[in-house]
Amino acid sequence: MATVVLQWGGHGPMGPHGGHGVAAGGATATGGMGLWWLAAGVLLLLALAGVSLVYVSRVRTASTETTPPKEADSAMQDLRTQYARGEIDDEEFANRAATLNLEWG
Repeated sequence: MATVVLQWGGHGPMGPHGGHGVAAGGATATGGMGLWWLAAGVLLLLALAGVSLVYVSRVRTASTETTPPKEADSAMQDLRTQYARGEIDDEEFANRAATLNLEWG
């Protein structure tokens, strides 16, 4: 017994392109757009990584700028020692302490 396949308008039973997706390199049934989605995903991840690195570096820079340097602690300790020994009076201590706080934060 022979099977006859009738074609209407030049199209086979799997559609106009024989079931192989869109002609001329478009999306296919096997996932031809998969590489484009993969490339877009990789670019998105790279962009997010770049933004994250910039954010982290700015946060670190801001946090180190607000922390007084060790010289400030040492200078304040020296000032307290001079005050405790009586080498400077109350007014001089207050002026120098205010200057140290203005310089380092």
